[in-house]
Amino acid sequence: MLVSGLVGTGEHKRICVYFSDKDKHAEGSIPDCKITSSKGFTDDELREIEDYLKENKDHIIEEARKVNPMKSFLGK
Repeated sequence: MLVSGLVGTGEHKRICVYFSDKDKHAEGSIPDCKITSSKGFTDDELREIEDYLKENKDHIIEEARKVNPMKSFLGK
């Protein structure tokens, strides 16, 4: 699982969350806790991922606040 920093401004702020497992991947977002794109996951697996986003929303937000986009961009 990969977590972005906060993306967007104002009421459009969100966090992108990327899940991958071998050849399957899915991208979701916080605060809506919905999958926005996927490939290879079953509908049941996608529902489980959305449940995970809902249940761990606060923790994911904490992790996203730690992301430094410039540091990541520069590879530090």
